[in-house]
Amino acid sequence: MERFDREIAEILGLDERREKDTELFKVFSEVFDKTTVETLSYFHRRGKIGQLLGVISTGKEANVFAGIDGEGNRIAVKIYRTYTTEFRRIWEYLAADPRIGYLPKDIRKLIFVWTRREFKNLQRAMKYAVRAPEPIAFRNNVLIMEFIGNETPAPRLKDVEKALEKKDFEELYEFSMNAIERLWKRGDMVHGDLSEYNILIWEKPVIIDWSQATVKRNRMSLTLLYRDLRNIINYFGRKGVAVDDVEEKFKELSGD
Repeated sequence: MERFDREIAEILGLDERREKDTELFKVFSEVFDKTTVETLSYFHRRGKIGQLLGVISTGKEANVFAGIDGEGNRIAVKIYRTYTTEFRRIWEYLAADPRIGYLPKDIRKLIFVWTRREFKNLQRAMKYAVRAPEPIAFRNNVLIMEFIGNETPAPRLKDVEKALEKKDFEELYEFSMNAIERLWKRGDMVHGDLSEYNILIWEKPVIIDWSQATVKRNRMSLTLLYRDLRNIINYFGRKGVAVDDVEEKFKELSGD
């Protein structure tokens, strides 16, 4: 593991000669399990990850880091935990997805499938002209994506809503509803977790967190479609936007 230790220290921008960095390395070593360390080292040797610069977000399933690749280009690196309390929920989502074949019983391997699925979801979203981070590479529990922002990450809608005016909310509502409809009608797909927490405010809004997204053939797809419509319509309705009726819009899209 000595080679891995050196590579991870380099990825984290740590210097073993500095006592402070030695302590930080110990902390990161506890957070990154063997699989994650080996995967980060794999990407590092191939120039996909040069250095991690800091945490963008943390969650029950994964942490997202800002970073740079071997050429200095900014990237976002999503690292799923290989052991998570969300195992049952993840298994249920994967079991319902007709694109997924055999499901491994090992939680670590299940997370690998989950990571690959998000990569494919990002590809599918971009194919149907829905603005999402461009997927770059994935392996095991690590997903590398386009970094949205400049020196700092683009903020979520929830984080900047107090600075927005009614016109801004109206435009964002139109963007969100268009995305839902385009995914469903053209892409046979649904995001499944669309809300003010998963829309980044940048030059053009960007939808993130595609881990729950799935295809229309999924038996859960109508439930997820209704959830997206309800979340978006209720949120923007509270901001004074003239919104659609949830039930009517759902019937229009679902054909029921």
